[in-house]
Amino acid sequence: MELISDIKKTEEMISLHKDDEFQLIIDQYEAIKTKQMAEFIDELAKPPFQSVESFSVIKLMIDKFYPSLSPDSVELKELGKLASAIN
Repeated sequence: MELISDIKKTEEMISLHKDDEFQLIIDQYEAIKTKQMAEFIDELAKPPFQSVESFSVIKLMIDKFYPSLSPDSVELKELGKLASAIN
């Protein structure tokens, strides 16, 4: 629950600074959010939580805080291949 609260607060800070001239601030908050999401996913993807339900919760979080990407929009070649393989 604490991680979800932290992620929401970070997302609020990103929204607050969305119109700022300095992209660096947004980039820093995006990096923090990415780290928080990775920790959230790691915790739910390992025992004792590892289950279909925990993967569904992970999907909910990803859907809420990250936009959908088409395989063509993925910049890293290796990740683009994985995205294409999923579709």
